[in-house]
Amino acid sequence: MSRTMLCALTAAALTVFALAVMTTRWCVLGNSVHLPAGAAAWKVTMVVQGVSLGAARLTTAVPLDLERQHVLKDEYTSPQLLSKPPEARKPERRQVIWTRRGGAAAGPFRARCTFHVVPDGSHADAAAVRLTTGLYAAPAPGKMLEPESRSEDHTHLAAQARALTDDLAADTDLDRAEALFHFVDRKIANEPSVKEPSVSAADCLENESGDCGAKSRLLAALLRCRGVPARLVAGVTLTKGPEQRAHYWVEAWLEGRWLPMCPFHHHFGHVPASYLVFGYGDHALVIGKHIKDLDYAFLVERLPGADSAAGASPLKRAFLAVSLYRLPPAERRLVEVLLLLPAAALVISLFRNVIGLMSFGAFAPALIGLAFRGGLGDLPGVLVFVTILLIGWLMRRVLDRYHLLQVPRVAVMLTLIMALLIAAVVAANRFGAPTTAYISLFPLIILTSMVERFWTIETEDGAGASFRTLFQTMLISTVIALTLSIGALSWWLFSFPETLLIIIAAQLMIGRYTGHRLTELFRFRALLARQPV
Repeated sequence: MSRTMLCALTAAALTVFALAVMTTRWCVLGNSVHLPAGAAAWKVTMVVQGVSLGAARLTTAVPLDLERQHVLKDEYTSPQLLSKPPEARKPERRQVIWTRRGGAAAGPFRARCTFHVVPDGSHADAAAVRLTTGLYAAPAPGKMLEPESRSEDHTHLAAQARALTDDLAADTDLDRAEALFHFVDRKIANEPSVKEPSVSAADCLENESGDCGAKSRLLAALLRCRGVPARLVAGVTLTKGPEQRAHYWVEAWLEGRWLPMCPFHHHFGHVPASYLVFGYGDHALVIGKHIKDLDYAFLVERLPGADSAAGASPLKRAFLAVSLYRLPPAERRLVEVLLLLPAAALVISLFRNVIGLMSFGAFAPALIGLAFRGGLGDLPGVLVFVTILLIGWLMRRVLDRYHLLQVPRVAVMLTLIMALLIAAVVAANRFGAPTTAYISLFPLIILTSMVERFWTIETEDGAGASFRTLFQTMLISTVIALTLSIGALSWWLFSFPETLLIIIAAQLMIGRYTGHRLTELFRFRALLARQPV
């Protein structure tokens, strides 16, 4: 049997097996194919709109991934703004930073954030499971006891707190907290939320009314006045109707755990699992800079829940057990990138072996494409990437006069490129340009290695060959970035990871392709035209 026939048979077997597994998975799981077992999933859509005055900068909060809730999927879209994915440096408050897209004019804008979340009722309250790590760890000594910053009359708040707790029969922190809660819950009237942030704790006490934010702010201030660490929690109540604004409640450190309480909806010691946490602290969920008429709203929709594994067939339990949607968010994001890399490698194989384009390295275009997989909005970043690469190439020409050894030379190049990026960040901040939205995505090692490759090809084959290779590399990278930015592709690979077998099958067939490349047919078209039929 020839090697070509072996590759063809192997590719066919892999394809048939993958399609069979996909079909079986869909028939057995149905909608559960993209949800964890037994999950009651919700879709939360936040729409933000306003008027940009120029170099607009928008910050929107993102639901946290905690023991009490899991974020399955998040998407951020806007015709006028470019979003930077949230980072995990501040676990108590994850945010998406929006900046003006290149070429977008000042004026009205609209941004849309979509979250698929699953509340976990078994971990709804820290009090129920006594979690004491991460965000549920004990506050540092003296922390979360400071007076509320926007309150002008701390003395009045402290006097009110003492008056409510001095005559208690039992003098424990829990009894004091319960007395303060009942005062805010029963004596302070509820009002609808009309703006964010709402009034201060002192104003709420004086008016004897307030929205959820004002009442929670007042309760936290009273608790702190009596030496009980307290913090505000911001989020959304999933079961309180489809159209909502932000909701606030309080957590107090009592008896070695964070005890939740909501004076607006009358919950003490617990809050429902449907309370979706966006962040901790007295912070607005949406903040704008150089923006006017900023407003936002939430739309909450319940999704069809996935079936539970209890009582299911062995095959269904097996599929649910290996579902990638059971992974924590950090691992899910890592797996999503790992699944996209083979697809990017397939695109590179098509370009190099079938079309006939060259690139700097076999997989440099794949890594560049992953860095700029935000779609058309990231294409200006590709141009900035090329500009920095060419500047690095000029630096490499200067370094060549010193005749350094390879490793120290690469180290110097890396340092110079990092200094160049820092200078670009400072310049972008000085002139209000959105360059920083792209610089944070730059793979520095790729830049350094590409500068070295660019110089090597120029030395061996001339400047024309090096610039042609640069153009072809960026062309392949752009195609990869546009391909990987298709949301349906990422969803399909994550729901049906057996698709990798089909990608392997395609790679096997490309690996045995020995025909003419398309670029060769174009180069020798005159010769082919003279050949007799």
